[in-house]
Amino acid sequence: MSLMTQSEFDTFFEPYAGNVEGFYEATYWHLADEVIKELIRRHLGLQPGQRVLDVGGGTGRWGIWLAGEFGVSVTVADKSADMLRQAEANRLASPVADSVELVHCDIENAPELASESFDAVISTYGVLSFLDDPAAAFATIQRVMRPGAAGFLMSHSLSNALSSKILRDGAGAAELAEIQATRTVKWSAHVPSLRLYDADELRSLAAGAGLTGERVFGVTSLALPGAEDFGYPYDRISDISRALEDKEYFATVLGLELEASEHDSWAERGTNLAIKVRRP
Repeated sequence: MSLMTQSEFDTFFEPYAGNVEGFYEATYWHLADEVIKELIRRHLGLQPGQRVLDVGGGTGRWGIWLAGEFGVSVTVADKSADMLRQAEANRLASPVADSVELVHCDIENAPELASESFDAVISTYGVLSFLDDPAAAFATIQRVMRPGAAGFLMSHSLSNALSSKILRDGAGAAELAEIQATRTVKWSAHVPSLRLYDADELRSLAAGAGLTGERVFGVTSLALPGAEDFGYPYDRISDISRALEDKEYFATVLGLELEASEHDSWAERGTNLAIKVRRP
């Protein structure tokens, strides 16, 4: 099922590229970032000198962090030329510019990426939710991973979308039934329809591509964002972002989130759903 045309894709990402860094100013997203970083530290086993692919790496912020944190070389691959233009400016302004390269490609069919050339793959937040053909994307990811390589891949969560539509948006029965049937959600007029997944669907996609799905995680599973956390530029602060501004409270909630991440059965609670995969 096609989610959007190329024109619709470009129309969304052209303004988004210039604003996306500000989106993460809300303190809730700082919490989610720290959960992701710690899960990558714990589960990818990155070593200096390795090559990492950031699928849908956008403005390059995760690629720059990976290069600085682990001493790895990172390829940021993205379908949006606008996002990559912002990534180039961010790369050049960073101290790890020589360790980050940018590739304009569509992960569903990416001959620009050489086979068996990466020691690890990441894809953060909702990149998988923009895919027309998730199976093709997983096949590409498998193809470019070296044997034994691991990946950390994130998507929007079906259960969280349904919960948010019920509790926050007051969605009616027809809209809820459509979300359940199509596995897509429309959050607002200016945001394209996004694909949703449950843990079994991510495991199935991994297995279909010849990858082993080792773990699933919820990011985040306990502290969920408020409606205001999606409203950049922020003229209001959500209750959870305000509470997390207290450093002691932030540290406590982060510890609870990481403890929750050790329980696979909690993953479906997550705002985002992540799967750790490995190429045998």
